[in-house]
Amino acid sequence: MNEKKIDIIDYIVALVYVGVGGFIWLAYKYSFLPQDQINGIMAITFIGPISLFLMYYKRFRIMSVTLLWLCIGILQLISVYQLKDNPDFKAVNGTYADNYLNLLLMVVLITLFRIISLVTTRQEFVVAAWFSPKDNRKLNVLDYILSFIGFLTLTIGVTLK
Repeated sequence: MNEKKIDIIDYIVALVYVGVGGFIWLAYKYSFLPQDQINGIMAITFIGPISLFLMYYKRFRIMSVTLLWLCIGILQLISVYQLKDNPDFKAVNGTYADNYLNLLLMVVLITLFRIISLVTTRQEFVVAAWFSPKDNRKLNVLDYILSFIGFLTLTIGVTLK
């Protein structure tokens, strides 16, 4: 991948991601969905960061893309802390908004995995999934290990407190 700057697709993906969050906020603010449906939507929002990790990770090699998603992740972190005492979002283990922490975690993981891969193998990190974009190279053992760690962390890591 030779691209070095943010592209229109990056803005579209970020806009769709933020749009889903905006829809949830509007549904809550104006009560056009029952609270249990809003909480259900919030409970499955972990799918967004996992999808970015599996299918969009190569774009995070561009610093401006990483910074864009880091900013969105920080805004979500602020939102989680604002909602943690709201009784409408209480769940058995924390709040339904806790899944929003996955985005920030995913950005950190991809950046960390990329650095580890570049230092140890001198190759870019590639997510080891059959539907992930590849770099025209065979996957190495580190790709598999880091992908497994990333997937586990994003699926169960944030829920453990």
